[in-house]
Amino acid sequence: MSTLQGKSALVTGASSGFGQAIAVTFAAAGAQVALVGRDDARLQATAVQIIAQGGRALICAADIADEAQIQAAVEKAQVAFGPIDILVNNAGMNVTQRSIADTSVEQWRQLMDVNLTAAFIFTKLVLPGMVSRAAGTIINVASGAALHPHLAGGVAYSTSKMGMDSLTQVTNEEANPHNVRACLLCPGVGNTPLLDRRPKPPPQELRQKMLQPQDVADVALLVASMPPHVNIDLISVRPTHV
Repeated sequence: MSTLQGKSALVTGASSGFGQAIAVTFAAAGAQVALVGRDDARLQATAVQIIAQGGRALICAADIADEAQIQAAVEKAQVAFGPIDILVNNAGMNVTQRSIADTSVEQWRQLMDVNLTAAFIFTKLVLPGMVSRAAGTIINVASGAALHPHLAGGVAYSTSKMGMDSLTQVTNEEANPHNVRACLLCPGVGNTPLLDRRPKPPPQELRQKMLQPQDVADVALLVASMPPHVNIDLISVRPTHV
C-alpha cells in the first residue's frame, strides 16, 4: 500500500502507543516520517521497525514542553525531508492525581504544555507552509475526554483535550479555504503506556478489550489518505466492550 507515497509526515509521541503505530503505519503507506519524542532509545526502536519494512525515518528527539526543542525538531525534519505534508499531534501525558483538589498548579501547567501548547506550536510552525502550498493535513489525537470530559481522565487532562478540539476547529476555519485540513481524532480507552498512570492500572485481560494502537493508526491513515477535497474534521472511535 502506497497511499502516502512521496509525503513527509511528522509524528509526535512516536516512541510508543498510538504515535508509534501511526508512524510505522504511515511509513508502510509510503511516507517518510520524522519521529518526535523525548526517549531517543525508544525512538530508535520505532525507526528500526520502519527501516525493516523498507521505509525512511528520522529521529528528532525533543522535549515538547520546550518551545526551542520543538522548533529544532521541525527544522531538522524540514532539512531532511522538505516541507511537512502531514502533522500528527499525538504526544500526551497524564498524572495520577485527577481531581481539582489533588491536582497541583505545577501538574496543570505541565499537562497544558505537553498536551495542548506543544500542538499549537507545532501547528504554528508547519501551517504557513501548508497554506502557501495549498495542501496539508493535521491530525490532532485527543481523547474521548475532548467530547465528554470526566473525572476519570482528570481535570487537567480533560481540559487539555477539549482545547485540542478548539485548536482543530480554528485551524479548519483558518486553513480550509487554502485546501488545508485538520482532524480531531478522539480515541476511547486504549491499550497504551498511559494506562500505567492511572491510580489503579487495569489488568492485562481488560487491556486486550480496549482499542489497540494499530486500530487508531488505521483510522489516522484513513484521514491522511483521503482526497484533498475531503476533510474528516472529527472522528470518535471507541472499543466495543469497555
